[in-house]
Amino acid sequence: MVKLTTNRGTALKKALGVFGHGLSPEAQIAQEQRLQLAGPTTVLVTKRGTATMLVKDIPVVSQPSLQGQKITTNRGTSTITL
Repeated sequence: MVKLTTNRGTALKKALGVFGHGLSPEAQIAQEQRLQLAGPTTVLVTKRGTATMLVKDIPVVSQPSLQGQKITTNRGTSTITL
């Protein structure tokens, strides 16, 4: 159970789910399952409690593959190909 702040921080609302960016793939799957359990007509509060959004309006974005990408290591002195 997650507590969402509403009405510019003056009220709390309970919701099923974890919301946030930069989640691991396992956490993203768990989040999608929680949003499906909540139903498409569930209203989420966003932007410091000043705006609302329906669960069905959340866009589904796929994560691009990182295979073949290069990352820098050792304070920027070497690279590794994933």
